[in-house]
Amino acid sequence: MCSVIGVYSKRSDAPMLAHKLICSLLHRGPEAFGIKTPNDQRKAKSTKALLPLPSSNLALAHCLLSTTGYGIQPLSSGDISISHNGQIYNYKDLNPSAKPLVSDSEVIARFFDEKLKIDFDSALLEFMQKAIGEYAVGILHGKKLYAFRDPVGFKPLWYGENGSCAAFASEPAALMKIDILFPRPLEPGHVLEISESGLQVKKIFTLEDFKKSAPQIQSINSLKNEFEKTIAMQCDGLESAAVIFSGGVDSSLVARAVSQKVKNTKLYVAGTKGSYDLKSAQIAAKELGLPLVKIVMSQKDIQKLALESVKILSFFDEMQIALAVPELACAKRIAQDGYKVVFCGQGSDEVFAGYSNYLSVLKEKGYTGVEEQIWVSLMRMWSRNLYRDDLVFAANSLELRVPLLSLNFLQKAMAIEPSQKILSANDGLRKAPIRELAVLFGVPSSIAMKPKKAMQYGSGSQKIVSKLFKGS
Repeated sequence: MCSVIGVYSKRSDAPMLAHKLICSLLHRGPEAFGIKTPNDQRKAKSTKALLPLPSSNLALAHCLLSTTGYGIQPLSSGDISISHNGQIYNYKDLNPSAKPLVSDSEVIARFFDEKLKIDFDSALLEFMQKAIGEYAVGILHGKKLYAFRDPVGFKPLWYGENGSCAAFASEPAALMKIDILFPRPLEPGHVLEISESGLQVKKIFTLEDFKKSAPQIQSINSLKNEFEKTIAMQCDGLESAAVIFSGGVDSSLVARAVSQKVKNTKLYVAGTKGSYDLKSAQIAAKELGLPLVKIVMSQKDIQKLALESVKILSFFDEMQIALAVPELACAKRIAQDGYKVVFCGQGSDEVFAGYSNYLSVLKEKGYTGVEEQIWVSLMRMWSRNLYRDDLVFAANSLELRVPLLSLNFLQKAMAIEPSQKILSANDGLRKAPIRELAVLFGVPSSIAMKPKKAMQYGSGSQKIVSKLFKGS
C-alpha cells in the first residue's frame, strides 16, 4: 500500500504542493518518500529530509510501504519516471529480456520508456491486457503527467483542479488539502493526462473490454490451476501474511491456499461476544489447523470504530460503515501484530452469484439475467467494496490482496455458466464452483457447504451501527 501523487502548477510550486500531499498520505506509506521534477530528484526516509524543494511546474511523488524490500520511488528509466502503488505479479512477463529484473516498479518504468517512443495509448492498452495485479501508476514524461489504474479498480486514484493547479493522489481528502475542493475518482481502466493544456481522461481497457476475452468453455480443474497460480504469485516473497477470516467458504479457501505458501499465516476475526462469526471462525480455524486471533467488540468499541470509519471513508452509509467496523477492528490488530500484507475472500459473492438477490433475478429474468447482474456487480465493486477496503486497510498501513478478483482467475471464473453457479431457483447455498474449489484445496465439507452470512450481520455490528445512525 503506497501513495501515488502528481501535481501541475502554474505557480511553479508543484514540489511544495506534492510535499503537502505526501504529508496528508503518510498512513499509506510511512517508510520512505520521493519527489521527482523534470530537473531534480529527492528521496528520503523522512518528509523533512526532502526539504528544501526546487521550483517547478511539475512534480511526481510517492510514499512507500515496502512489502518486499524494494527501493524508494519515483523510479526512472530514460525519459520516464513512475510512481507505483500496488503489485504486478507477472512483471517478468512484461519485459522478459530486461536484466536484471529487480522489481515490478522498475519493469513498469522500463516498459513505458521503450513503448512511449511508439504510442502511449497503445502501450497502455498492451500493459493493461498483460499485467496481472492491482495497481495505480503515475508517470512523468516531458511536460506531462499521466495516471492510470487497473481495470478492476483495486487501487484508488483521484484527481481535480483549481485555478492554479491540477493534481492526482490516492485519496480525495489529500487533494482537498491543496484546495482542490471537488476531487473526482479516475475510473478503472482509464488514463488521466495533465499538462499546461488542462486535464484529459480516456478509457483504455475496462471490465467491459475484458468481458469479451472470457473463454467460452471452462472446467473446475482449469479454475483450480488458475487459482493455484494466482496464490503462488500473490504470496511470492512473503514471509508472513494475515487473512480476514469469518469461517465461511471464501475466507477458508483463501486461508488454506495462502497458508500452503506462507508459513507464518494468521487468521483474524472480529465480532460481538457470542456472535456467529466468532463461533464460526473458531470452529473453522480449528478444522483448518491455523492460528486465529479473535477480537471481541463491545457496543462502545463498535460505536468508536463506526465514528472512525466515517472519518476514514468520508461518507455516511449505514451498510458500508457496518461492514467497515469489523474490518477496521481486524486491521488495527493486524498492524499491531506487525503484518503488512492482508488477504481476503472479497469478490466471490459477485463472481459466483452468492448473494440471495441472485435468486430473485433468476426467477424474473432467467440465467441470462443472472449473467448480466454478475457483470454489473463486478463493474460496480471499485466504487464501494474495493474503495472501502482500501481506505480501511491503508489507514493502518496495510496492503490488501484479493486473489478471487485477480484478472487471470476472473477470466476462468466468468467463463463458467451461471447455471453452474446457481443450480436452481431453490438453491439455498449458491456459488457451487467456489465450494467445489474449496474442497479440492482440502477445505472440509462442513465449511465448504456452509450457508453464507453477511459480515455485518455475522459480526453483530449492524444493529449497533444502525442504532448509532438513528441516534438511539
